[in-house]
Amino acid sequence: MKTKSIIFLPIIIGIVCLVIYTIQILYKPPLYKKLQGEYNIDLEQSYIYRHVDFRPLGSNIVFNNAHVELPAILSAHDKIKGTYENIKRLENNAKGKWKIISKKPDSILIETPASLLNGKYAVILKKKVIPPQIIYYLIIQNDSTYLCSSKVLNASFDGEWE
Repeated sequence: MKTKSIIFLPIIIGIVCLVIYTIQILYKPPLYKKLQGEYNIDLEQSYIYRHVDFRPLGSNIVFNNAHVELPAILSAHDKIKGTYENIKRLENNAKGKWKIISKKPDSILIETPASLLNGKYAVILKKKVIPPQIIYYLIIQNDSTYLCSSKVLNASFDGEWE
């Protein structure tokens, strides 16, 4: 009888550990789900303060699972000739990873080491209903950056946002 319990105990512990591990891998917090997708940055309502002159070459932010694509940014230090390779390099510099670092208040870390937008950001989510559409606003900000972006979806999608 004692040998049976010795055999079953490690099996039960293994199953419990596997279930807990699976739940941790599969569970995504609400903020993670809300950020997924493509946002258009409103450059007139946004600001980016840096010690170098720069120009964004796009206005989209894309969150795809744990990956992020920021707009390519051309700085005064970049030696660019307008070739395909140069543009591709700038686009690759704007790709990286992101993760949630705080849930109250919502904060994320964007890890794109070669981009001017690399860093920690507070996250603010807002929603505006203009039937038949809903505009979802994503504001990410820190001490030197304020990016106001939005995505427009059909009203039938309306989930919990704010």
